[in-house]
Amino acid sequence: MPTATAHAGFLHARTEFDPEAEPVLRVAPGEHFVLDARSLLTDPAFETADDYTRFSIPVTGPVVIEDVQPGDLLRIDVHAIRLADRGGMVTLPGRGGFGAPLRMDGLVVPVHDGHAHFPDDVRVPIRPMIGKIGVAPAGESPNSSTVGRYGGNMDCRDIVAGASLFVTAQVVGGLLYAGDLHAVQGDGECSLTAVEMEGSVELSVHVVAPGPVRGPVVFAEGRMIVLGDGETLDEAATLALDETMAIVRADRGWSRERTAMLLSAAADVAVSQLVNARKSIKVSLDERYLLASPFERKED
Repeated sequence: MPTATAHAGFLHARTEFDPEAEPVLRVAPGEHFVLDARSLLTDPAFETADDYTRFSIPVTGPVVIEDVQPGDLLRIDVHAIRLADRGGMVTLPGRGGFGAPLRMDGLVVPVHDGHAHFPDDVRVPIRPMIGKIGVAPAGESPNSSTVGRYGGNMDCRDIVAGASLFVTAQVVGGLLYAGDLHAVQGDGECSLTAVEMEGSVELSVHVVAPGPVRGPVVFAEGRMIVLGDGETLDEAATLALDETMAIVRADRGWSRERTAMLLSAAADVAVSQLVNARKSIKVSLDERYLLASPFERKED
């Protein structure tokens, strides 16, 4: 197993996926590297605050991948996610997916023994994941809480250790960012935050052969997860379904109608993130429904 020597601390954290930012690392394709990630509790003032609007969860980067050119399809492999022993959560007025407004509140959540520990001895099994990961888009510098075809704040709970994310580079070097680590998150992240954790991620990036779509697509735990984004959940769902259809049609050569029938029977459509201005939807399909891998996959 390769050992990561390239390392960037969270002093390099940024609030945008900025294509003009000075790189924090330069790595070769396939080289393992580690990015530290800030979170709510990185600022010690969180524990005594009564105004949580000033706390942000940035990303660390950018990382230049040598020889990467715009249009290259990248496979970002997640080798490890390491977390602190406490996480933070907030609710903010006017945010979240609930009907009646939530008041401003904060909570420190201990994380140990494989669980996030809530009040009254309520324990939630953890599933460490990356909330924000992607590459810098060309010609714009979106806030790190925004999702797009470059990746970004997808809040896809399937981006766990062992997962591979496929996304297309838009600028020279790719300029990868990652952060927003969660001990555990439900689909949708309905209250605005998950159990937000300081920690680090170990990643590597390869350039792979072009696929049926440009991404973002995740492979994890025997499933293909296709991400769609939009101003509304309906718009995001249509994009994710159309991208999934394109992959299955390229694999099997089926008509749109036959492919739609398979997806209606076998695919799961779920909300990935519904609490930010731009929403994300995921379509998940077991890999066994594909004749061949639509993308070059991670080595064992």
